[in-house]
Amino acid sequence: MLTDEQIFDILDGFATEEVREQHNYLLANSTEYQKYFNELETLHFDLAELPILQPSTEFTQNVLANISYETAKKKSWSEKLVLIFISLMVISLSLTFILILFYVPASTIKIDVPQQWFEMTKTFLTDTLVKVLLLVNLIVLLVIFDKKVLKPYFSQRRMTLS
Repeated sequence: MLTDEQIFDILDGFATEEVREQHNYLLANSTEYQKYFNELETLHFDLAELPILQPSTEFTQNVLANISYETAKKKSWSEKLVLIFISLMVISLSLTFILILFYVPASTIKIDVPQQWFEMTKTFLTDTLVKVLLLVNLIVLLVIFDKKVLKPYFSQRRMTLS
């Protein structure tokens, strides 16, 4: 059986020779196809009789006239959110650096035992490890901030400026 598209191609006169031969064969041998074809043929001619509606000649002018009366939207607070976020990040970054620079570990009691060197190394490594972890976390935070906030903000600004 032919598809609806092929049948409409036959009715429009655009069908290939193969499709027309198959159509003629199905019309001669299949009553089911004949009924289906007659329904589509009726539909096709009913659609052809419908008038094609076109917009009025002043449609574009009416639309443009109504656009001029629309008020411009004010910028929402969400656009200010980026600047607020940037300033909070600068403040937290400054505080983090200050804390890292002036970090003084809790006073430790030195006991002369054979493992004193081991304890000093352990304390030194712990303090250094804390500072390094803070720095790594800060770098990761800045990378995420750059990709998620700064890059979309400046790419949007570049599009609005050009």
